[in-house]
Amino acid sequence: MVAELLRLRLQTIGNTVRFGPRRLAVAVGSVLAVLVVTIAIASLVSGLRDAPLDDVRAVVVGGGALLLVGFAVVPFATVRPAWSDPRRLAVLGVPEGGASVGLALGSLVGLPTLALLVLSTGYVRAWAEGSGVAAVAVVAAVVAGVTALMLALVASTLNSVLLTSRRSRELALVGAVLVVLLAVPVVVDLVRLSLPGRSGTGVVADGLAWTPFGAALALPGHVAAGETGRVVADVLIAAITLAALWYAWRALVARAFVDRPEPEEVDEGDGLGWFEYVRASPTGAVAGRSLTYWMRDARYRMSLVIIPFLPLLVVPLGIAGVSWNWLALVPVPIMCLILGFLPHNDVAYDSTALWMHVASDTRGLADRVGRLAPPLLIGVPLVALGSVVATWLFGDWQALPSELGVSAGFLLSGLGLSSVVSALLPYATVRPHDDPFQQPQSNGATAAWAQSVMIGGALLATAPALWFAGRGLVSGYPSGGTWALVSGLGVGLVALVAGVALGARVFSRRAPELLAFALRS
Repeated sequence: MVAELLRLRLQTIGNTVRFGPRRLAVAVGSVLAVLVVTIAIASLVSGLRDAPLDDVRAVVVGGGALLLVGFAVVPFATVRPAWSDPRRLAVLGVPEGGASVGLALGSLVGLPTLALLVLSTGYVRAWAEGSGVAAVAVVAAVVAGVTALMLALVASTLNSVLLTSRRSRELALVGAVLVVLLAVPVVVDLVRLSLPGRSGTGVVADGLAWTPFGAALALPGHVAAGETGRVVADVLIAAITLAALWYAWRALVARAFVDRPEPEEVDEGDGLGWFEYVRASPTGAVAGRSLTYWMRDARYRMSLVIIPFLPLLVVPLGIAGVSWNWLALVPVPIMCLILGFLPHNDVAYDSTALWMHVASDTRGLADRVGRLAPPLLIGVPLVALGSVVATWLFGDWQALPSELGVSAGFLLSGLGLSSVVSALLPYATVRPHDDPFQQPQSNGATAAWAQSVMIGGALLATAPALWFAGRGLVSGYPSGGTWALVSGLGVGLVALVAGVALGARVFSRRAPELLAFALRS
C-alpha cells in the first residue's frame, strides 16, 4: 500500500505536465522560481561561515523558525483539499496504518521538499566550527525539515478534516494572525543584523530554541558553544515535537476513516448558564445576557482573544534596545485600556435584540450597569494579578502602586466613557453570525468620533496617574506611587459613576432612536 501511494503521488505530479504546454510552462517556471530563490537565500546564509556564533544563531534559528511557522500557518489559508487528505481513501477499505505511512511519505514529494533541501545546504555551511558541528548540523537540518513537512501535513489535514464550519475557519484565521505577531520579533532581529555595524541580539533566537519551531535548528550552535544542558533540551524538544506531530497525524487519519455523525446538542443539563449566578432583577438579567454574549458571540471572542497577546507588541522595543524592566510595566495598562474600550459600541452589537430592552421598558441605569459585568469580571483580576506580575518583572515593588493606579484608571475611565458613547454615538458594526472580520463601511464620521473620544478621554482621565507614576519611577518622587494609585482609582471611579449615570439618561431618552438604528443597521 505504501508503494502504491508513492506511485500515485508521482503519477499525480507527472499529470501536471502532461496536459498542454501551458501546464508544462507553469510547472517548469515554478520549479525554476523555487530553485532561484532558495539558492540565493542559501548562498546568503552560507556567507555567515566566518561570522560570530551569535550572529549565525540570530539568522539561522530566527529565520528558520519563521520558515517552520509558515509551514504550520499557510495550509489554513487554502480551500482546496491537500493531496494527503485521508478522506479520499476512507471509502476504499485501506488499512489506517498503511494509509498514514503512505500519505506521509507521498507528501514529502514536491516543491516544499525541494526548497528545504536547497536551504539546508546553506544552513549546514553556515556552521564553521569543525566536522563535528557540521555533522550535527546535517542531523539538525534533517530533523527540522521533517518537522516542517509534518507541520504542513498536520495543518492541511486539520484544515480539511476538522475545520469544516465557518466559525472554525475564523478561529484558525485568528490563530494565524497571532502567529504572525509572534514572527515580528524575528523580523526585527534579522533587520538589526543586516544593518551596517550592528549584530543580532540573539534574544529571539535563544527564546525560539525552547520552542518546537527552533529547537532542532539551535542544536549546532549549542554544541559549538559547549552548552551540554541546552543540547539535551534541544534533542528532547525536537524528539517530542516529532512524536506529537506523528501522533496527531495518525489521530486525524483515524478520525477521517470513521464516519461519525455529528452529535446532537443536548441542553437538558446546561441549566440557565450565567443567569443562575445573577440576581433576579433587570440589572441581573442584562448582566446575564451580556456575560452570555461575551462568551458565545464570535465578535466579542475575537476581541478578547487578542488581549492576552498584546504584551507581544513591546517585544520589538526590547529588541531595539529599550530596557526589558521598564517594558514589563507597559502591557497591563494597554490591556486595561483595550478592555475598557471594547463595550463602547455594544448597543450596535445587540442589533435587533435591542428591542427586548425597549419593549420591556428597561431602565437606563439597569442597562448600563448590567453591561459592565463582563469587563469588570475580567478587568478587576487583570488589574490586581497583572500589576503584581508586572511589578515582579520590573524588579522593584515600589512600582506596584503606580502600576495599579494607571491600570485601574484606564479600565474604570474607559468603562465610564463606554457607557456614554455606546448610547450616544453607536455606529454600524458586524451583524450577529457574520464574519467578525467583515467590518461594514460607514457613511459618516460617527465611528471615528466614537473611537477618538474613547481613546482620548481615557488617556486624559488617566493623565494625573501617569504623571505621578512617572515622577515616582523616573524622578524618585517619594509619594509618586501613592498619588498615582489615589488619582488613578479616584478619577477612574468618578468617571465610571458619572459615565454610568449620564449613559443611563442618554439611553432612556434615546431608546426609540437606538432601536431604529438597530433595525436599520
